[in-house]
Amino acid sequence: MDYIVLGLVVSFCFILIFTRAPLTMLLTGCFRYNISIENEDQENIRFSRLVLCFFTMTVISFFFASHDRLLSPLPFNLTGMSKPLVFLSVLGVLCAWILFKIILLKIIGWTIDSPAFMNFLGRTGRDYCILTGFAFIPFLVLFHILGDPSGAAILVVAAVLTVSGYLLYVLRCIRIFLSAGYSLFFWILYLCTFEVIPCGVLIHYVMGI
Repeated sequence: MDYIVLGLVVSFCFILIFTRAPLTMLLTGCFRYNISIENEDQENIRFSRLVLCFFTMTVISFFFASHDRLLSPLPFNLTGMSKPLVFLSVLGVLCAWILFKIILLKIIGWTIDSPAFMNFLGRTGRDYCILTGFAFIPFLVLFHILGDPSGAAILVVAAVLTVSGYLLYVLRCIRIFLSAGYSLFFWILYLCTFEVIPCGVLIHYVMGI
């Protein structure tokens, strides 16, 4: 796993050098709605968002693969794999899920004749995923320095940051729906279809492990 850590460190340095401005704008937009609206008008930020989202998925996959208590014992389809292969498998699943959600939102946006609205929702979700991931990185580094990368404390931190980021995203979704003239019923329908049910299935799977 050492070379994966090295790759993450190098990638993080490149992000700070080449995508620092887009990263700042995306993170600021998570707390200021007007900034998030302005970000939608900038074409150059969309590629940076994909890069940052992929990096976040990589960090999350590394956390799952390196923590001794997560994915232990390994699911049947991962049995016998080394940690690097488990890392790649988790990363592949996360990327496939993100891609599936992007495609599905585009299809729904085309169906209801509101592609810009659905795309904005999808990009907002990725922004808060980036926010949560980058907020977790300092803690991940800290616990590795302290020599406790697989303890219960880091799991608590990860859970708190995930819940906090998700609540911020839900509140932002409410504002997006209301600003677009949709009722809270459609917001609840969207939340149940794209957020609650998938999260419930994921939690059920993880708890089963």
